[in-house]
Amino acid sequence: MALDSINSRLDKRLLRRARELERLNALLRGALPPELDGHYAIANIDDRTVVIMTDSPVWTTRVRQLGPRILQALSEDSSNQRLLHIRVFSRPAQAIDSKPIESKKKPPRPISSQSSQLLQQTAAGIDDDELSHALLKLAERATE
Repeated sequence: MALDSINSRLDKRLLRRARELERLNALLRGALPPELDGHYAIANIDDRTVVIMTDSPVWTTRVRQLGPRILQALSEDSSNQRLLHIRVFSRPAQAIDSKPIESKKKPPRPISSQSSQLLQQTAAGIDDDELSHALLKLAERATE
């Protein structure tokens, strides 16, 4: 039994749409300044609006400034003659930190002896055992 390729299992409409967006992104790359390459992508075309996603607010502003040029470049393509609007938003890429969370722990900050006394007094007047215990633990951070 042969394994099916992933592409054969995907919805054909989805594949056509992805290829169309890829083609339009290539068309746009040829029409826009090279410094924008890699900072934007056409995310969708809906009705008369092209939706473009950027990787930072700085590039969002730059792409918005080039709106008329973008509409013209996309309108030259026969399938997009009806485009009238551009919507641009940023979706910054999230950096993935490979270090475990435990290595990011900072040492506890010390507090003054006066703050420690106030915390102890407050803890003594609180009925909630968990909160009282937390305040006493915090009071232990006092500097001598």
